[in-house]
Amino acid sequence: MNFLEEYMDAFIAEYLGTLTGPFIDPQKRIFGGYLFASLLIAFGVQVVLNKIAFRRVISNLFSRRVWLSASALADYKILFINHALMLLIMPRLISKLALATLLFESLHVLFDGRPVLLPNVPGWTIAGLFTFCLFLFDDMAKYLVHRVLHRWPLLWNFHKVHHSAETLTPLTVYRTHPVEGVIFGLRSVCVQALTLAGFVFFFGDRAELVTVLGANIFLFMFNMVGSNLRHSHVWISYGRLLEHILISPAQHQIHHSIARQHHDKNFGAVLAIWDWFGGSLCLAKKGSLVHFGVDNSVPSYDLKTLYVTPFQEAAYQILQPIKKENFRMPSLFFLRAWRRSIIGGLTLTVVLTGFSVPVWSNELNIYSHRQPFLIKPFLKVYMKKSGTKINIVYASKGLAQRLQAEGRRSPADIILTVDIARLYVYADKKLLASVDSSILKTNIPSHLRDPNNRWFALSKRARVIAVANRAADTLGIRRYEDLTDPRWKGRICARPGSHVYNRALIASLINSGTTESAEAWAKGLVNNLARRPQGNDRAQIKAIYEGVCDIAIINNYYFGKLKYSGKSAQRAWAASVKLIFPNQSDRGTHINISGGGVAKHSKNKVEAVKFLEFLTSKAAQNLYGSINFEYPVNPKVPASKELAAWGSFDEDKMPIARIAELASEAQKVIDRVGW
Repeated sequence: MNFLEEYMDAFIAEYLGTLTGPFIDPQKRIFGGYLFASLLIAFGVQVVLNKIAFRRVISNLFSRRVWLSASALADYKILFINHALMLLIMPRLISKLALATLLFESLHVLFDGRPVLLPNVPGWTIAGLFTFCLFLFDDMAKYLVHRVLHRWPLLWNFHKVHHSAETLTPLTVYRTHPVEGVIFGLRSVCVQALTLAGFVFFFGDRAELVTVLGANIFLFMFNMVGSNLRHSHVWISYGRLLEHILISPAQHQIHHSIARQHHDKNFGAVLAIWDWFGGSLCLAKKGSLVHFGVDNSVPSYDLKTLYVTPFQEAAYQILQPIKKENFRMPSLFFLRAWRRSIIGGLTLTVVLTGFSVPVWSNELNIYSHRQPFLIKPFLKVYMKKSGTKINIVYASKGLAQRLQAEGRRSPADIILTVDIARLYVYADKKLLASVDSSILKTNIPSHLRDPNNRWFALSKRARVIAVANRAADTLGIRRYEDLTDPRWKGRICARPGSHVYNRALIASLINSGTTESAEAWAKGLVNNLARRPQGNDRAQIKAIYEGVCDIAIINNYYFGKLKYSGKSAQRAWAASVKLIFPNQSDRGTHINISGGGVAKHSKNKVEAVKFLEFLTSKAAQNLYGSINFEYPVNPKVPASKELAAWGSFDEDKMPIARIAELASEAQKVIDRVGW
């Protein structure tokens, strides 16, 4: 099969998924559950409240004059065409996660660090606030953009396509010109990225979205109470008081009304408060009769009118002022030719954008749990070496769920993550492809890769013991087991035991002994803590510097980041401690990994494997050491000079997959001892 056939097969599969997806995705307006709820509400209102005969209600709701009208048939045509167009256009627009990451990094620069607000407020409170703010800001942005589409004549030319519908069905929501689709797509990206970046920056991982079936709980509730009846002929008013707060189906039907008194009214999507404050609110009156459309002219639903005419009218509005200024044009013929060329160019830009560069040609799409500054040096080297374009999505959590939801439509080729337990999630959910690469098998020892070749370690980090320079007696510590000695009571600091780094350490102790011995160790450690578990590994070194404790368990690379930090205060923290590599006389120091794998539905598996092979090469392994302060997995590559300066060590060579297998048991130990 040649490239074009592969591309078309992938495109068709993804296109069919986008057509059917909204009916099974609760995050979409026309999800089957919402449609069914709207149907029940329509029946209830008309039969019970309005006392309309059941047979007549059935006839009205499923009328051929509505569902098979010329207007509705145009809705269906636009639905099919737009899904293909947007499938090609949207990947070219900036993504929510990419913009959120950029904003998140910018906030670090703006605030010279990361202040955490309301640290003692429960996580569920922050989650509720985040969910509500995301809903509120998103709805306000919809109102503002919708109002602009009506008030700016240039944009009205495109939005008019939606209002040209003379009969309304739930699918009318997709009756939009591609230009409007791009505008609303960018609006959504900007609002969600701003909210996400702000909340994660100030509140950390407490900024969780409260959802029902994956949908924002507020939108879920609104959709369940009949939002699809907005685009219907079922007149339902919420009453004078509630219609000042929420947009009722009747109010949105007023928005579509052809009557002059209804023009530019009820721009809101969910909340009516924006129209109330903005002076565009119109309440629904009982027994009102509205007709839908744009004007009294005979409507035309051919594709030229729906797709090309808006460009022509927009171009005419742009060029009219030029004509009125009496600029010297060679002739009206050339003016028309110029105008047609602009229209043709704009049309081709929208319609053919997706075909200008093949989606899967010489491109890699990466989903990464690793932070941008840790990954970018590798991408830069690989792109220069291979000429491959790399697109990357960064997120600390949720990528596995996203990959699972996308299924065969997923654009992901590579998964990169920071811990064996997180990497194992992808394998457990069957989201990774098996890879047959002699290079990966040579460069990565067997205990650091999946027996089924689905995931591979790319770098190692050692879980070491940091001790205060001022406390000479701590230099006698040789093993993790020594930390339970009562002599260290009140002298140890640690991050919470449930963090993946500490959970992995407990798993290694279970593997080398028993669950009971690991629990006894964890209990002894907790008894020796100087304060309640808190902060990250950097915070433990800072606590030693400040005299809060003398001993801490950390990942080695945190020490490196502080030692070579651009901030003198952080360099001082690192200078206050020495590192001990435990258990050198027996099983070796516990290690964990960063790793990666090829996505199961990757469209470019060959290039994806080449990228993984590159990450295990000498050039990339040296980068892991010099930039990230992580140890190479490739046995032929020595540790960087920075790492070598801290001393050499023997590692625990337990099969790294055992950490993931024992994670559940390790968490139970942590919970029982209260770490």
